[in-house]
Amino acid sequence: MWTSLALAAALSAAPPTDLARFEFRRPVFGVEARLVLYAADEERAEAASLAAFRAAEELDWALSDWRDDGALGALAQVAGADAVEVPAVLALCFTTARAVAEASGGAFDPTAAPLTRLWRAARAEGRLPDHGDIAAAREKVDWRALELTAAGSSSTGWTARLARPGMSLDLGGIAKGFAAERLLAELTRAGVGSALVELGGDLALSEAPPGRPGWSVRVGTRDLVLSRCHVATSGDAEQHFDAAGRRWSHVLDPRTGLALVHGRTTTVIAGRGALADALASAASVLTVPEAEALVARYPDARLVMQHADSRALANGVDLSGWTAVGGRYDGDARWSVEDGAIVGRAGPNGEGGLLYTEQLFSAFELEFETKIDWPFDSGLFFHMLPPDSGLKGMQVTLDHRPGGEIAALYADGFLVHNEGAGELFARNQWNHVRVRSTGFDPRVEVWIEDQKVLDFQLPEGEAGYARHGRIGLQVHDVPSEDGGSDRAVRVRNVSVRELPVFGEAQLGGPATIDAAPSAVGLAPAALEAGWRDLLASGLAGFQTVGDAEGYRIEGGVLRVPADGSGHIGTADDFRDFELSFDFQLATAANSGLFVRAKRGDENPAYSGAEIQLIDDRGWEPATGHALLPTQTTGSLYGALPAPPWKRLRPAGEWNRMEVLARGARLAVALNGLVLWDVDTHTLAAEPPFASRAPSGFLGFQRYGAPAVTDGVAVSIANFVLRAR
Repeated sequence: MWTSLALAAALSAAPPTDLARFEFRRPVFGVEARLVLYAADEERAEAASLAAFRAAEELDWALSDWRDDGALGALAQVAGADAVEVPAVLALCFTTARAVAEASGGAFDPTAAPLTRLWRAARAEGRLPDHGDIAAAREKVDWRALELTAAGSSSTGWTARLARPGMSLDLGGIAKGFAAERLLAELTRAGVGSALVELGGDLALSEAPPGRPGWSVRVGTRDLVLSRCHVATSGDAEQHFDAAGRRWSHVLDPRTGLALVHGRTTTVIAGRGALADALASAASVLTVPEAEALVARYPDARLVMQHADSRALANGVDLSGWTAVGGRYDGDARWSVEDGAIVGRAGPNGEGGLLYTEQLFSAFELEFETKIDWPFDSGLFFHMLPPDSGLKGMQVTLDHRPGGEIAALYADGFLVHNEGAGELFARNQWNHVRVRSTGFDPRVEVWIEDQKVLDFQLPEGEAGYARHGRIGLQVHDVPSEDGGSDRAVRVRNVSVRELPVFGEAQLGGPATIDAAPSAVGLAPAALEAGWRDLLASGLAGFQTVGDAEGYRIEGGVLRVPADGSGHIGTADDFRDFELSFDFQLATAANSGLFVRAKRGDENPAYSGAEIQLIDDRGWEPATGHALLPTQTTGSLYGALPAPPWKRLRPAGEWNRMEVLARGARLAVALNGLVLWDVDTHTLAAEPPFASRAPSGFLGFQRYGAPAVTDGVAVSIANFVLRAR
């Protein structure tokens, strides 16, 4: 997790001018306000700070929801009745709040106070709120019911009204950024040209400190040099509580009434403080793709995210976890670790080569900082397999030479050129790069310094490309006459986040407060994109064959009994689709996912197909029966074994499986790693897949497993599908 924003802005050495540095602190909005400013003398600095703190007192009265005597309290007291006069500064804050609420589809909502109070009380008592209380509070939350009117007859020029009784306002997701901006404006009016305001972690920055290129703001492992902008952060690093097996943030989703559980921290940099704060709040609530799309609507806004499930790929000490062999372009480049960075140089005779991760990846988001000597050619490779695989990976080019391209996509030839991204890539400096690859047919996205510069989709079913492999860093060959053998590529702060193959767009927050930790709901954007939750209708959406008793859906999770025989299948048939689900196997459990199974057939595994789900580790010792290669989890039953490097978590833990079905094509991923992607009509199987049903139900096998102790063989959550 990120710590709060840390500043390293001219704290030691005196600036090389006649201006001196001054710092002032005072409690504001229940947090400490910190002013750092440069002035000619102490008298002028104190006068400017007093003006700013006086403005802060007025803003506290106008914006704070903790004060019964404030403007928000007065408005809440007459909710559902007539409009009341509000301060012009509050109206200005409302204007931005309503605009971001609309743009985010209500992910940010200034009327969320009933929910905020409910969760504050629950957090103080270490418990989760009651379902009924959440539902009742949600009835009083709707940003569209906050009416704002320009009223010339009013002394302030504005009136506001909460249209429903019981409504109230919480500006916690916008007030600090708005106030920091106003305090900075007061310092500017007082003649201070270079200043910083920090208010509860939100920052407002004016001109750079004297003699410096900007204010140094440390965000996670990154040092950003900024000026004339505003920075706001939203996340649960400091405010959260644990209950029901989850960590619940103080940040709420106003649309569901639930606290967030994803552990993501979101920072927005923008030209206005209120906008930065509100966008950071909304981006925390939205899925990652939705957050990126929202912030991209604002030309001067920049989004930075840190994820709880991100992990370091390099330790900054040695090359543990990396190898120079095992990919498609092994070579004799020289690799070392210097000053915490991986450093690559050409070999003794100018040879190039790659340094690969030992781990395989399919869908991922990779972030790193790189500094490349000029001129030098490097690149970021992924889906790298040995040459005998016959499959190509891809390269995001980092060709830092005259005529070279930054962030083009290459695979034995350019898939897409990128002639403009090099303008963002600074010479002799560290550059931040982010690469994301998702999909069985990969969609590749690249950001340079948080600006998106590439978005490429491999055509569906394109042959010859690997769907998994190693990630690699490249040193390109250096011609002997070039004399550049000492030039290098340096890479540091390398982190990776493994993703579902289909990406993150389809899954949102927890469906209920008492759902299993893996059970989540579909995001609004996923519903619009055609995803459907196959468990949403309960058992009414399914049919059973064989033993029918014992199936149940509770907390968003389908439980398949460990006794009896038969199967449970969807009431609907499907032909071409994308499917994702989480599953939890009991020790010694045996089941399987039936795909395109024919109704009424005795064995759905052969009328359609079966993807095996079994406790690989526990089945054999519990039963004394050995599993065939095509009977292990992830195998296409009777036709294609799962590879030995698959990542199946132990019994009792949750796994995610993803399936793509397109005509004869069938592909499966387990825990984010593509196991296989095949034309089933080319497989040796009986009966041949070409003669099997082209459409049918999806279901789960009920296979008697006496060694299972709690009566449930397999649990299924997030059973979501998009038909094509």
